[in-house]
Amino acid sequence: MNRCSMLFAVALLSAVIASPAPAQDPTSGLGSHTGNFFAEFSAANLGQGSGFISGASAGGYFQGRLLGMVLRATAAPGGDSFHVYSAVLGPRIAFDLPMVKPFLEAGGGIGHSSYYNPAGDFSRAWGPAWQVDAGVEHSLLPWVNWRILEVAYGHIDVGSGIAPTIVSSGLTLHLW
Repeated sequence: MNRCSMLFAVALLSAVIASPAPAQDPTSGLGSHTGNFFAEFSAANLGQGSGFISGASAGGYFQGRLLGMVLRATAAPGGDSFHVYSAVLGPRIAFDLPMVKPFLEAGGGIGHSSYYNPAGDFSRAWGPAWQVDAGVEHSLLPWVNWRILEVAYGHIDVGSGIAPTIVSSGLTLHLW
């Protein structure tokens, strides 16, 4: 099984496992599930001596009481030379604490990045990607949360591999 097929299988399995089943949820019905959209300003470090490049992350998630599902896209163009683009899908865990809402997300998908190969040549390519995000939100209004800080680490399998570290902050809008 090639790497791309394996990442797709993991993402699909995550979707099935993490999606809340109404029959097993003690508070069945849509009242305990929320649909959300988020947008963030991001800074990414590709780890190839390029420093930080700026960009944005956006996506949506469906959240049950504890488990959810997230779809996220990140774009950090960084000019002509270094850039990173990725789209990942995976499970999400979030906790409701009195002042903040910490969350953890993991996903697999596809990414595009520029890189230096071992010979020192510069190139660009698409490849399988994964990303793990951890962050904390704070409620501003009943339908808006502030994503105070989110830190992500991932890998895009191009060349010898790019492992961006991404720091973000933004807003979440509750759709229902």
